[in-house]
Order: sequence, then structure tokens, then C-alpha cells
Amino acid sequence: MAVPNRRRRFTGRAATALAALVALASAACSDSTTAVQPQLPGNGPVTAFRPLAFTADVNLRNGKVVITAPNASTADAPTLSLGGVEGPALSLLGGEAVRLIPSNFQASAVGAFTPGLVRVTFDVVIENKLPGIRFITPTWPTPPSAGVILFPLEQVVTTTPGGTTGGDGFDVIVELPSYGRVTPSIDWSGTGAAGSGAPFSFFNDADCGLSTSNDCFRWEAYDLEVLPLPATSSVRTIGFDLDPTVGQFRARMVVAADLAPAGTIAPATISGTVTSPVRGPLAGVIVNVNGGFSATTDAAGNYSVAGVAPGTRSVSLSNLPAGCTAPLAQTVAVASGGTYTNNFAVTCSGLPGVIAGVVTRSNDGSPLVGVTVTASTGGSAVTTAGGAYSIAAAGAGAGTLSVTGAPVQCSAVSEAYTLGSGASITENIVVPCVAAPLPGYSYTTTWSDIGGGQIAVDLRIDMTTFNRADITDVTVGAITGDPLAGATVTVAFDGARLAVSDVVGTPTNSLNIGAFNAAVAGQVTIISAVSGNGRVGNVGVARIIFDRLAGATGVVSTTTTITSAASRFPSISITADVRNNETSYTLP
Repeated sequence: MAVPNRRRRFTGRAATALAALVALASAACSDSTTAVQPQLPGNGPVTAFRPLAFTADVNLRNGKVVITAPNASTADAPTLSLGGVEGPALSLLGGEAVRLIPSNFQASAVGAFTPGLVRVTFDVVIENKLPGIRFITPTWPTPPSAGVILFPLEQVVTTTPGGTTGGDGFDVIVELPSYGRVTPSIDWSGTGAAGSGAPFSFFNDADCGLSTSNDCFRWEAYDLEVLPLPATSSVRTIGFDLDPTVGQFRARMVVAADLAPAGTIAPATISGTVTSPVRGPLAGVIVNVNGGFSATTDAAGNYSVAGVAPGTRSVSLSNLPAGCTAPLAQTVAVASGGTYTNNFAVTCSGLPGVIAGVVTRSNDGSPLVGVTVTASTGGSAVTTAGGAYSIAAAGAGAGTLSVTGAPVQCSAVSEAYTLGSGASITENIVVPCVAAPLPGYSYTTTWSDIGGGQIAVDLRIDMTTFNRADITDVTVGAITGDPLAGATVTVAFDGARLAVSDVVGTPTNSLNIGAFNAAVAGQVTIISAVSGNGRVGNVGVARIIFDRLAGATGVVSTTTTITSAASRFPSISITADVRNNETSYTLP
């Protein structure tokens, strides 16, 4: 085929590579006016384009990836261009135009992704070495998507037989063999869209599903344009699936892009806010953009980094307040003159705040003094005069306040609060309380089932629960207290369920039963007394034995009227000082 009468432009210093590319360009055209896609003879593009392929040497044994530029007879192979007089275009980019930068090598366990295979992945960034030139979507070979394209031309295993070498007589160095298969993995994901990156015919194959296809390759699309240094492309992850026996392999990759004038490269701006869900806007945080750019957040947490050179930029935070954890860096693909918004939500513990208020009783509104108020998020304080408290270093967040040390007439309380970071709030606490019982001698009833269809209730006056100054204490055994000489009580009861059978002395320390009268339905009057010095301690007035009426169930109780009660030494009335604490009983 005759070489078309069209300008062919090649850049580079390798004469031998140029000659091969001229031949390839000649085969790519059919007449002097129209350029068609090359129909490649023989083995297809693998051997034809190998001089333009970047070589990635991957070593699984040491976890290293080294990518070298195409090397024909000089350090950098040339770029193939089929451009016209208007400038470079339709290019496969060689070493004098591109540098591929690998990072983040990862090797999976066997079978983690594909049964029986190991998956190796690493990131690749495209660096444009041509001043004043930008890389854009290629027009040849026909691209599967917009953007600069990278595709794997071929993969070969670095085959080694393994073996051993002697050391110093004590150590033996074992070299493992390397052999097996390597194929591109789905990490060649095209644009990242579902189904993207599948094998695509870059050259002359009509159907990539045929077994005879040799021009179909997985692919990765980069940015719509890659500007010259200091800009770089975005980061892309590529990968390969390989047999576990492969220790080292070599992948050849081709960069396809058109060349166009870069024009004036304008700096970009990255701005946003740095806030904490707990503390709100964070001031004084330094926002760092790799390449030497930074800014500091203002009182509202805003920042703006101007003058950022295009390329893939990493945005990170430093100088965070105490108690805050730096979030992961964000990656931004910065284009010339672009404006980008990157907001950060920072995890912080809340700053301590203040919770203050007063604690009062519910029954009369009086202050509770000397009780402890505790915040569940941290901190406590004791109430002072007037029931006031102030927890000066309470932890921020939602919690509850509890009160301890209150009188026995008061119940537990749980007061909810929400304390903002560094805030001060007022939380007044009303503690459920009842009036304190008046001092006096406690009168109690104690119920029991004594069998035979009978129920007993013991009536007692505890002379140790009060001490009148005008009554002389006496000691009986080990018990000391005011002496009780006698008492007269009228006991009303549930006559529908119970009937009085008898009135006797209580099991221990009882007064003598002087008389009782149960003539009135549902009521019994009892006179009890003791001669001599009286009784001390929990003194039994009487035991009433009831017959349980047929079919009686439910709760029964008594209501006692203290008609009279007297002491010894001196013999005076203590009726006004007896406090009734009767209980009810559920019939068994």
C-alpha cells in the first residue's frame, strides 16, 4: 500500500523505533485524503505496538511494582502521531510524553475474588511530561469512552525454575519458581459504571467474543484531559488475576490520547467548611492541599485554598482541636481554573459545659440542701443553701441528672438534659417527696395465717421510736426506752370477710389483756395494761384472732383508734404521740 500524501509527525530520538512506526502508519491508511483505522497484519497489535508499551514489572515476593517507559534504542521511545498540519493528534503516547506512577500494591489471598487465583491490584497515575500540551480523548484507536485511555497490551510471567543456593554453611537460600497464567482483572473497570471496562476492540477485531480475537483488551478511562506538570491525572486502580504459582510477572500497557495545545493553565480554588456534629464549626483548622497549598478555617469553619495547580490533589486536615479525630483525606481531580467544594465532617468529643439549677421537694417546694446531683455524661455537685447546684465540667451530649442523699420520704428522680458543646444550661429538679412523719411512738399491725381457717393480726406500739424528755427511760433486758403502762384501742375491721374469734396477748413482750368487747359488728375494743414498771421496746398491745368467713378473698385491713395510752415514770398520757402505721393483708 502506498503511503498517503499526508503529513506524518513523530517525536522522539529512536531511529529504529521511528522506522517501525512509519511502517505501521503506512499500513494504517488507504488513500491520500482519508485516514482509516489500521488493519494490522500478522500477530496484531501486540508485537506491533510493543515498542510503545509501558512495562510494569510486578514482584509478589517483595510487593513492588516498577513501571518503566517504552525503550526502543534510547531511554524514551517516541510517540506515534498521525497528526496533520494543525498540530499533534491521533497519538499513542510514548515515554517522552508520559510517566506512569504506581502505588498502593495489594495482593489478595488465594480465591478471595476468583476461585483458585490471586488478585493483584495497584494504583496508577498518568503524568504529562509535555510542556504546553494537554492529553485529551483519543480518536485513534477508536476509544470505548471519553477520556485518556490506558489498556493492557499483554501480560507475561517472569518464569524462573527456583532452586537453592548455598550460604555460609548454615543458611540455605531457597528461590521459589514462578510460572502460570496472568489475565487482567475486573479492576480494569473502564469508567467505573456497571459493565464498563469489558474487553473492547481497539483495532480490527469485529467481535471480542470470538476465540480468534487478538485486538480486544480491558481498559481504564482517565480524565477528559491531563494537563502538563505540575498537574497529574486522577488515580485509577488496575489489577490482574494470576495463578498462585506466579511470583513475578510483566504487564505491558498502552496510553492512548490525542495531543492538543494546553493554552493558559489557570489555577483552581478548593473551598468548603470544616464542622463537627457535636461542636459545630471548627475554627483554626489548617486545610492542606498537596503541592504546598493550604488555608485556615475562620470562625464559621469556612476555608478557601486559592492558586491550586491542576492535577490530582489530596485535601487533608491538621491542627484540629483537642478531642477531635482527623478524617481521611479527600481526593480532588483539579482542572485548570476550576472551583471545587470539599466539606469535612469531623468526629469530636463535646467540650465540657455547665449544668446549674435548684433542687426542691414536690410536696411543699422547699429546697433540698446537701443532696448530690450527678450528670450521666460526667460531673456532680452538692446542693448549697436554697437547694442550688452547679456542675462546672459536665460532659456534652444527652444525659440524665440523678439525685442522691435525699430524705427517705423522697423518691428517686431522673431528669433528662441535652448539653451542647461548651454550653451552659439550667435544669431545675423537683424531687417526688411526701411529708416527713411526725415524731412519735409507731403503732403497727402484723398479719399472719395461723391455719384452721383463722387469720391473726398483732397490734404493737414501739416505744423505741420516740423519746419524751419528761419520761424516764427504763431498761428491760437489753432494751431501753420509754415504758408503756397500758393502752385502749378500738379496731374496726372488714366484717364481711372476718369475724372476731378471740383476743389474746401477742407472742412476745405483751401487755396483759384487761378486757375486750366485740359486740359491735366489724369492731372490737381492747383494754391492755401491765402492773409495775411497764414494758419497753416493741410492746404488744394484743393479738386479734379472726375467723375467715366462708368464701372470703381479697384484701383486708384494720382502722385503729387509740383511745388512750399511758406511760410510767411518770404516769402520763402519750396518746397524742402514737403514730398509726397499719398495714393491709391479702387473704391467702
